[in-house]
Amino acid sequence: MKKFLVLNLLILISLVCFGQKIPAGYYDNTYNTGGEALKTALYNIIKGHTEFEYTSDTTDVWDILKETDKDTVNAENVIMLYTGDTLNAEAEWNSGNGWTREHVWAKSRGIHDNAVSPDILPGAATDAHNLRACEGNVNSIRNNRWFAECTIPFVNNGVETGGFTGGTDAWVWKPRPEVKGDVARMMFYMAARYEGEGDEPDLMVVDYFPANNSDEPKHALFTDLLNWHLEDPVDDYERNRNDVVYSFQGNRNPFIDNPEWIEHIWDNDFSEMWFTSVPDTETTDREPYTYNISAMGGDAVLSITEETIPNWLTFTAGTSQAGNATATLTGSPTFSDIGTYSVLINLTDGTTTLPQSFDIVVSDGNPITFTSEPLTRAYVEQEYLYEITATGDAGATFNISGDFPDWLSLSNSTLPATLNGTPQIANIGEHNITLTLTDDRNTKKTITQEFVVLVVDPNDVNTVIITQYYEGSSGSNKYIEITNIGDETVDFTDYHLARWGTTGTPSGSYDTNGSGAPLTGTIDAGETRLYKHSNAATPVYAVSVAIPTTACYFNGDDPVAILRNGDTWDDRVDCIYSATISPKWGESTSFYRKQTVTVGNRNESIFDGSGEWVEVTETVVNNASSTMQEYLGFYVDHVTKISEISSEVKLYPNPASDILFIESANVINKIEVYSVTGQKLKQLIFDNTKIEINISELENGFYFLTIIDGNGKISTKKFVKE
Repeated sequence: MKKFLVLNLLILISLVCFGQKIPAGYYDNTYNTGGEALKTALYNIIKGHTEFEYTSDTTDVWDILKETDKDTVNAENVIMLYTGDTLNAEAEWNSGNGWTREHVWAKSRGIHDNAVSPDILPGAATDAHNLRACEGNVNSIRNNRWFAECTIPFVNNGVETGGFTGGTDAWVWKPRPEVKGDVARMMFYMAARYEGEGDEPDLMVVDYFPANNSDEPKHALFTDLLNWHLEDPVDDYERNRNDVVYSFQGNRNPFIDNPEWIEHIWDNDFSEMWFTSVPDTETTDREPYTYNISAMGGDAVLSITEETIPNWLTFTAGTSQAGNATATLTGSPTFSDIGTYSVLINLTDGTTTLPQSFDIVVSDGNPITFTSEPLTRAYVEQEYLYEITATGDAGATFNISGDFPDWLSLSNSTLPATLNGTPQIANIGEHNITLTLTDDRNTKKTITQEFVVLVVDPNDVNTVIITQYYEGSSGSNKYIEITNIGDETVDFTDYHLARWGTTGTPSGSYDTNGSGAPLTGTIDAGETRLYKHSNAATPVYAVSVAIPTTACYFNGDDPVAILRNGDTWDDRVDCIYSATISPKWGESTSFYRKQTVTVGNRNESIFDGSGEWVEVTETVVNNASSTMQEYLGFYVDHVTKISEISSEVKLYPNPASDILFIESANVINKIEVYSVTGQKLKQLIFDNTKIEINISELENGFYFLTIIDGNGKISTKKFVKE
């Protein structure tokens, strides 16, 4: 099988060119295995993945498919598997007019027997490696047909996109050519992942057609699936999909990472030699690197030799015998070895030579990094003091400089140093600050820390803000949520919650131009108050008791504000409105405040570009659970937890270019990456106290992380991508 040699080489080249994110050591236990032994080794690697529900108020398979099957041209759409058409991702099922979740290995072929309910299915039925976006009507036509070549074309919108046949002897479906290999590798994944352990099915790909109505855990046709796999090699879209599923489930489809393994397992052909080892392609300076090379195949004596290796590596030949060979590459790169190195080793049986070519990227294992978080608020006539700390190479001198206002100064030109000063009334407002740090071990290595310090008058500090605005579809279905996001109890004397009946910029007293009432009593640190229209019932999804107020008589375009020390619009300390969007900027709409907001906003805070609010639909709010910001009263459970965890989480380097490290005293369960406008860019699932995130694909700029630990505590951190 000469195609075997070509395929193996192409796979090795693709690993270098396209940079799949295979974790170091992920496939270590596959060394020197083949056939059933390789299949068993892969099963032990990919089993026990994190399962998600079919439909849930939190992350479910709908959410995963919106990321895995995202259209590369328009990120708001998902690509339909069998037709290649696109539909809006948020439409979901939409009463049959949207898209659905296609089980490539059909549910009725042995993977649905243990369903708890239609929405809570066993792991095989919710495994995202087996799910793809698909039109509802196409999903119905495909039904549970076997996969095989067939002659009747399937035509969609005038374009042939596959084929199918019917009848008792040929209940068959053929996907379009562009995804034949994708389908085959999904089927082989399922056959390797599910081996009958516990309540899981024992899935098999067979080379015959069972009865059409058979619910045996079998799928066909093996011969055609193998040919499809060879005809349609792995592409970038499939690789990216594998990476995204791994970020949710914690397991990979090994036949996307190593396509040649399909033939080794199911075709049981070892007549040609092949490398059974996968190299680690990343390491850091001063850390030992080891690659245990192994190969097998054929009956001749095999040997492994070096051709190209960097000078910090040493090649050592191991066994050389019939059908088997081993060798090792070992070394410890130094700081001066940071860079990318090409490696080429050869496997030979004396007649034929098979190369294995890859790159090793050596990165800085101890980069220069700010370890201190800047203080972002200063008070008039009170000293501001930011103690600057950093890490880097042992014994290095860190030179510090910066661009900052005149009322601030650096205590030293090298670390340790402080940025300190005492602002005056004339300094009230925002001040942009940039600190520059240079490691004298490498003068080209310079990082910056950019932040904004807000100078305020201590007498004007306000920690009570609007955290949610809800305008329902009915006349009484209206709510306002306010929260004390500070650390101390606030006395509501001289506070008002008010609205103005205008579509323009308000003026004057709310008693004259609108309605509302003084706030009474006190509000504790971290406490949330929920206010409602007097005729509205407190919704079942709200945490706290709702207090009636005429401030909730707005009609979708009325400005709403918290006032302090007066009852006019000029006395506002926080507000939510827009004078530029007319006539109904808030009708049937809800807005919730991002947890990155730490102070009230006197501007047109919905649309002023500050990115403080997230707009959601009435349906989203009605379906919210207590773990979601859309849940009325959310902050009462979560604001205090934010301050508890913030000091326990470290983020470095910041700014970062490729890899961002997060360390926490508690186990981190989930991390979400947001743009400054509130768009969620990534959602990653973890179970560790130290995490690294690849941010190389992000554009330069500011971003926010929401970090949730195993105790439900939430932290919000800002970082800079450079």
